[in-house]
Amino acid sequence: MENSDNDLKFAYTLTLVFSVLTLFNLLHHEMWRDELEAWMIARDASSLHGLIDNMRYQGHPMLWHLILYPITKISRNPIAMQMVHLVIATASAFIFLRFAPFNKLLKGLFVFGYFPFFEYATISRNYVVGILFLFLFCAYFGKDFKNRNYTLLSIILFLMCQCNALSTVLSIALAITLFFEPLLTKNFTIYRSWRFYAAIAIFTAGLFLSIIQMKPPSDSYWYHSVIITSDIPSRIEDQISEIWNVFIPIPRVELNFWETNILSYLPVPKELRYVIRLFAALGLFLFTLCIVFRRKVAAFYYMVAIAGITAFGYIFYEGSLRHRGHYYFASVAALWMCSYYPMGEFTKPSYNVFFNFFERNKNRFLTLIFSAGVIGALIANSLDYIYPFSEAHETAEFIKKNNWQNMPVSGFWDFAASGVSAYLDRPFYYPIPNKTGTFTVWRSQSNINENALRATLMYRNTVKTDVLLVFNKPISFQDIRRYRLTPIKYFTQSIVLSEKFYLYVMRYPAPKINNSVD
Repeated sequence: MENSDNDLKFAYTLTLVFSVLTLFNLLHHEMWRDELEAWMIARDASSLHGLIDNMRYQGHPMLWHLILYPITKISRNPIAMQMVHLVIATASAFIFLRFAPFNKLLKGLFVFGYFPFFEYATISRNYVVGILFLFLFCAYFGKDFKNRNYTLLSIILFLMCQCNALSTVLSIALAITLFFEPLLTKNFTIYRSWRFYAAIAIFTAGLFLSIIQMKPPSDSYWYHSVIITSDIPSRIEDQISEIWNVFIPIPRVELNFWETNILSYLPVPKELRYVIRLFAALGLFLFTLCIVFRRKVAAFYYMVAIAGITAFGYIFYEGSLRHRGHYYFASVAALWMCSYYPMGEFTKPSYNVFFNFFERNKNRFLTLIFSAGVIGALIANSLDYIYPFSEAHETAEFIKKNNWQNMPVSGFWDFAASGVSAYLDRPFYYPIPNKTGTFTVWRSQSNINENALRATLMYRNTVKTDVLLVFNKPISFQDIRRYRLTPIKYFTQSIVLSEKFYLYVMRYPAPKINNSVD
């Protein structure tokens, strides 16, 4: 009883510390366009039908947007989204600290690691919702095997499917594991229970609903995103090699640290560095596999989950570190599941000696991996405190300070400038798709303007007043003279390379442009 009380106090204390530090990080984090896009989609919807319509070209399930939708009706300030994200990230941390079968040191290192404490906490995206349901599943999975609540587990998987594509992949792996668990443990009585098949129906409905939401329309930018190539081994190698970046997520110490890795400091050719990363990644994968191997159910889940994430990256979307972070959580979930099953033994003693080595060194291995995550989180959150993650907020504040927030604004590129639009809470004219709006609609364009400046000139002639240009790349000196632009201010200290902004004013009446202008 005393140990239980101490464990609960430990979970509450560390959760409080996590929540306070994450709040500090959030309040010093400038959101970038991918965070703000979800906020604008929910904010600009006047009804649930409007929200569904806004989501058509996003390629995400709607749960995160449904959570944000009522919040946007209370406040139009995107900080409200960060507070919601804080609550979900804190809940995820508490569930892990309270129920994960690791010692206190490992629990503490994990929750303050790169993904739980920076990528899925400081940056407000839908990924943390999927992780919350993953942890909930793991916590309830091993609870009362004889009277397991399959309905509850299937509801958790249903909701997990509604978070994002990668959490859907993990939910499929968990569902497959649930289905085959009686075969792996030779306990076939569950196959005679109607509740088992009702749970399958609930999960299948959730998966079907998720696929419907993620399937892009025929005119979507993502419609032809299947990327199977003939070079299968090379593509799979690329996916597997990223496990190094996921397990050792220590970035370079520089302004543009995001999506970098300390391995790039090695003074060797790029090709050799890739080979080193590939073999190191395989080593990390195999070490984890050897830890879980003698627990059939956990090993089965681990292999299905890793194969699923790799296949998704190969077939649909290669993604970035934030997507591949699901390799990390799949591994942690497999290790969590290990605690629910007795360790199997081989008939050959030499096999047992081999796998005993990995069992004995499991905590040392996890301490190394989780400590690397802590270092990565410390570097990432520190640099995010020193430098703006995005210049969108600072650009918007400058515009407000000079009372230009009501001027017609031309934003280029539209996906980048949309972040400034979010902070100003107003639509921009986007010259490439030739439309006015806020969030990016990922629709393939047949009629686009190839020259943003000429399109802006035509827009300015329509509104018959000066136009403020918010571009995410500098305009050449020749075009500044040609279009008689007035440079205002440049914001170039963004951690995200494409979130720099350059402000110009195009005066009215229009300058005369000769026909030689491209």
